[in-house]
Amino acid sequence: MNVQLPTRVRWKFNRNEDFVIPADMTPNRNKTVAGATRATPLHWLAGAAAKWVLAPYYTTIRIVDSPEVRARILRHPQPSGVYAFWHSHQLTAVWHFRRVGAGTLISASKDGEYMARIARSVGFTPLRGSSSRLGAAGLKALIEFARSGRPVAITPDGPSGPRYSIGPGVIAVAQKSGYPIIPVAIGLSSFWELPSWDRFRIPKPFSRAYACWGEPLTVPPDADAATLEKLSAELRARIIALEQFADRMARTRGWRRG
Repeated sequence: MNVQLPTRVRWKFNRNEDFVIPADMTPNRNKTVAGATRATPLHWLAGAAAKWVLAPYYTTIRIVDSPEVRARILRHPQPSGVYAFWHSHQLTAVWHFRRVGAGTLISASKDGEYMARIARSVGFTPLRGSSSRLGAAGLKALIEFARSGRPVAITPDGPSGPRYSIGPGVIAVAQKSGYPIIPVAIGLSSFWELPSWDRFRIPKPFSRAYACWGEPLTVPPDADAATLEKLSAELRARIIALEQFADRMARTRGWRRG
């Protein structure tokens, strides 16, 4: 597998907070997350149409949850935690886990506005920001959401890669909120792969999908920079392995639909 290795993450301690915050996420006090992008008629149309397009499309996809996913959602319909999956899995993950009501950080760009409208229309709570624009405000909103006990969903390599890299946001949210990171993957038996940086996946009609969660990864509140980098590498390895496992399961015939 040829993937780009993540760039080294720089961390610093912000004395105005009680946690480690990425050095490149300094608040921009002249902007607010709410005013990040003005919605256009096309953005409104995307949000309105998304559910009506995705719902019939995904009736053709045979999706099954792993036993761990089924058991936890049965016990806790809105399971707390920081759920991390690759950007390329975003479409199926957002649709399949729409009922858990997770908060998710979406780019404050114009393109991100489309995804925010789609996410909201199917049941997610979009929180705007990224590591490059309005990052600190978006990060803090995500931390507050997680602290309330509600689940949050993060694509560690989003919004612009490199593919299979771990951005500092997911580690910071887990460290600040006190909730563990849950690796997530949705394997597909057959899919189209877009020529984008993340090789975005779109499942083909009548294909099979397998959704699974990995072992939780806890980030200590007093972790130093070296520990955080080690945890980032461990998270990356776990999600890559989980994706490979999920793809194998999706291609395995014989299991029943969940």
